Amino acid sequence: MQAFRRDVAGSAAIVFAVASVPMTAVVAGAVDFSKAYAVQMKLQAEADAAALRVSSMGALATGAQRLSAAQAMFTDASAGAPAVNVAWDGQTTTVTASLDVRTSMLGIAGIATIPARVKSSAKPTRSGPSSCVLALNRSVSGAITISGSSTLAADGCALYSNSASPSAISIQGGAVVSAAGFCAVGGVAGGTGLTPAPLTGCFPVSDPFAALPAASGSGCAYNNMQVQPSQTKALGPGVYCGGLTIKGTVTLSPGVYIIKDGPLTLNSQGSVSGSGVTFYMTGSNAGFTLNAGGTINLSAPTSGTYSGMLLVQDKASNVGAGNTLNGGANMTLTGAIYTPTQTLTLNGGSSFGQSSAFMPIIADQIKFAGSTTTRVDTSKMQPSQPLATLQNGSKLVQ
Repeated sequence: MQAFRRDVAGSAAIVFAVASVPMTAVVAGAVDFSKAYAVQMKLQAEADAAALRVSSMGALATGAQRLSAAQAMFTDASAGAPAVNVAWDGQTTTVTASLDVRTSMLGIAGIATIPARVKSSAKPTRSGPSSCVLALNRSVSGAITISGSSTLAADGCALYSNSASPSAISIQGGAVVSAAGFCAVGGVAGGTGLTPAPLTGCFPVSDPFAALPAASGSGCAYNNMQVQPSQTKALGPGVYCGGLTIKGTVTLSPGVYIIKDGPLTLNSQGSVSGSGVTFYMTGSNAGFTLNAGGTINLSAPTSGTYSGMLLVQDKASNVGAGNTLNGGANMTLTGAIYTPTQTLTLNGGSSFGQSSAFMPIIADQIKFAGSTTTRVDTSKMQPSQPLATLQNGSKLVQ
């Protein structure tokens, strides 16, 4: 009987010893996986920080600079140095990192490492002031130029240049500029002491009105229409072939005025007025010149396809040409001025836009010259599409 009991005890010891092998492996595996999980969580936090850091570097940073900045955010080398990669598509920054975490006990089961793989993406946030002066050209110097003794006041809004030139925004001579912000893909030349300090290396913004449909109209309602200084007329919307020249006194009915294959020229010594109007320039020689000799008071529609749009250039027409506003105290333009593939020059010798409650300018290039004081505002009307806003940080998107 004693021998039987001894045999049973011995058998139990053998069974326990055999059973303890998988139990030990399970416990060891839990320890190793817990360690790998902790490494992965730390790696993810570092990848998030790296994505935010690189996203804030600006549009002109090189690939090597982005990678170096990302790698610098991975500071915990206790489990080894991770392999880091950075991808950037012009807006979104994606950081990936990988590390093989060495095991302690799982090696018994032939598992030497546990992979840790993380990914994080970030993109700029835009909730700063809207851009009431936006130059779309991507490379030219002085895409926005304020020169002479001119003064530009951008009330509650910002100047934004998509140009990568070191002088994307150029402030020359005795020009004075005030705005809620300044942002350039390239740099800002001149304008010492600007407040707030200009942001450089900004990401380019999309044309806010790129999807604006072309004005539709067939035939010619008018051909080479001219209103002479001695004339007084009422004009209505339609297709004005060969352009429209106004030197007399004109009242415009609400609607879209398609100026086709010729310029819009206002040289009024009398007055030109119209509410709810949009001028759409298209075809050859499409452009406009507005001279404030008399009184010009024009405002855009507040609803519909061209809501908030006063002067619009067909982006495919007369590319590279110029438009001119010779402003004055008696010129009130309420509505967006949009010439995406042409230059807009604003001249004058007096105040302009002081009573224009809404006059954002979006053009290929924008020049302020002379001794005019120009006021630009975006607060009183909603355009057909939201205006671009300044970047004020970055956020994680994945």
